[in-house]
Amino acid sequence: MYQALLLLLRLTQCPSPRVDICFRFFTMLPCFLFCISPLFCLCCFLMLPLGFLCPSVCVCVDHHTIDCRDQGLPSLPNSFPLDVRKLLAANNHIQSIPADLFLYYGDLVYLDLRNNSLTALEEGTFSTSSRLVFLDLSYNNLTQLDAGIFKSAEKLIKLNLGNNNLSDVHEAAFANLELLQVLELNDNNLQSLSVAALEALTSLRTIRLEGNPWTCDCDFANLFFWIDENSNKLQKGVGEIQCTLDERKIFLHELSDISFSECKFSLSLTDFLIIIFSGVAVSIAAIFSSFFLATTVHCFHRCAPSKEEDDEDE
Repeated sequence: MYQALLLLLRLTQCPSPRVDICFRFFTMLPCFLFCISPLFCLCCFLMLPLGFLCPSVCVCVDHHTIDCRDQGLPSLPNSFPLDVRKLLAANNHIQSIPADLFLYYGDLVYLDLRNNSLTALEEGTFSTSSRLVFLDLSYNNLTQLDAGIFKSAEKLIKLNLGNNNLSDVHEAAFANLELLQVLELNDNNLQSLSVAALEALTSLRTIRLEGNPWTCDCDFANLFFWIDENSNKLQKGVGEIQCTLDERKIFLHELSDISFSECKFSLSLTDFLIIIFSGVAVSIAAIFSSFFLATTVHCFHRCAPSKEEDDEDE
């Protein structure tokens, strides 16, 4: 038992001074003391830092940083040290993020999952990620971002979603990310993007939008005006962003407000239907109101005594 415990302490290779103290103290004790004092051994074991349990396929740089990069992992290892703060798992084949990841590892502030096989983010995955500051999901196969998917990660400062297959980003996808400073959406399949999604990022300083097949239509007009007003936040500049018009790609710096002037007062089919329906409803209501009023007046005249009858009564 004595030799096994010493071997355990050596294998942990933890730089904590508490381990060195325990190790030196153990080497000074006779073997029989460990046999008669299991409680003492347990106490010293509990003195070890929480980060000393390292997954076999990963490298623990220190008791707060775990490096699992380039291991060909199909999923994240089942267990990590509970006090892990920085998890590096890039360049693997990970297909999903466990829904309870941040429930058990609430101290996680840095998560790198770039270049994996993620296809979707489950609802509630980031529901307990209140300390997460850095999240890299680039070079995956994500196709859409649902409303409020990151709403509990309210301390996020950098979010990298570049080089995915995103074609749909809900206007409330970045809700509650008021501290976010860097957002990368480059090299996806976005043809349009709601300005409301970007206006929610009040602390945004840098954004990447290049490499998307934007369409130069009226749906893109609001985003164009936003880009024009916030051109200083574009990391690659406006000159790197293109949109398609009549199967021809045009750089955004070649366009102006006049290019979308016809969109400012244009109405969609839905708008026309609403206007027509409202007009018909108002007309019908007016007709019924007039008929009811005329009927009421007619009944009043019939029921009221006439002037000739009053004279005869007198």
